[in-house]
Parts: sequence; C-alpha cells; structure tokens
Amino acid sequence: MILSRFQGLVFDLDGTLVDSMPLHLAAWEHASREFGFKFDGDWFYELGGMPSRKIALLVAEQQQIVLDPLEVTRCKTAHYVANLHKATVFPAMLELVQAHYGHLPMGVGTGSPRINADAVLRNTGLERYFPVVVTADDVTQHKPHPDTFLLVAERLGVEPRGCLVFEDTGIGLAAGQAAGMRTCLVKGGVPTLLAD
Repeated sequence: MILSRFQGLVFDLDGTLVDSMPLHLAAWEHASREFGFKFDGDWFYELGGMPSRKIALLVAEQQQIVLDPLEVTRCKTAHYVANLHKATVFPAMLELVQAHYGHLPMGVGTGSPRINADAVLRNTGLERYFPVVVTADDVTQHKPHPDTFLLVAERLGVEPRGCLVFEDTGIGLAAGQAAGMRTCLVKGGVPTLLAD
C-alpha cells in the first residue's frame, strides 16, 4: 500500500490496531446477562468507536427497556478492564505503523476513554509510535461524527483532506469520510480496501 502521498495517518484503536474487540464483545455479553438485555455480537461490533454509555442508551431505546446507562457502562467497563491485558497488536498493522513511523505523522482517534486507550497503547508497546491520541474524553460528538478525527489532524498539524483513516467499523468509516479524509477498511487486522 503506497501511503507516501498522504500527509498524515489516523488510526482507530480497537479492532483496527489491536485485537481487542473480542474483549469488548465479551464484556457486553457479560453486561447483557447482568442487566437482562439481548446480546447480538454483530450489532455491538458495528458500534465499535462509540462510547459505552451511548451504546447502553441505544440498547435501551432499541430494545424498549429501562436501563441505567451509567450502571451498565460500569459493569461492562469493569469486565473489559479486567481482561485488557489480553489485547494484542495485529501483526499487519504493526508492520504498517513501523514502516511509516518517522516518515508520516501518525495519530490515534478512538471512542475509548483515555484511561483505557492509554493502557492498551502502553501494554502493547504502541504508545511510542503515536504522539497524538484523541479519545472519547476529548470530544463531545463521537463517531460517526468527524470530531475525533478532525482533532487528530489538528494536533498533528496536517490538513484533514491529506489524511488517511484506518477503521474497522461502518461508523468509523463514516466519521473519516465526514472529516473529508480518505478511508481504509481494516478487517481481521488487515487493511483490505482503500475507498475514495
């Protein structure tokens, strides 16, 4: 993949750089048993990049049940954090990052809270590659809104239209496109599709 024509590279974290989505899904399944809502792995996967509190609100709305989003989020997050050490870097993505480190500005734009994103980056050794990390704590409008990726570009000092976003979910790709960036779909840890 020829990336030298871009001014900056922007990466989602969970499911894109690191194989952590199974941990998120297991945590949501755990919360579903605790709070009695239906769990659909594919549905939850596609919401990757959206903060857990907002996902809990969507669950309540779609399943027409009463949920305390803060309690659900606490339960889900506790389960996820207990297993966070199991997250590993996708080899193809690590190779891509290492190949462009020092040549192109690179940043992370994630829907995870700062404390979790920093822990994953530190545990996997990825933190050294990314001077800019924008988390759910840094914006009020989360993916599919473009704010996360626009803030990454701003902090990298590059124009959004010169950036390429790597994402594994539809809402993440929509956020990249809304930011005026080129997007690359990552599936199973491999960049598979370069979309205009």
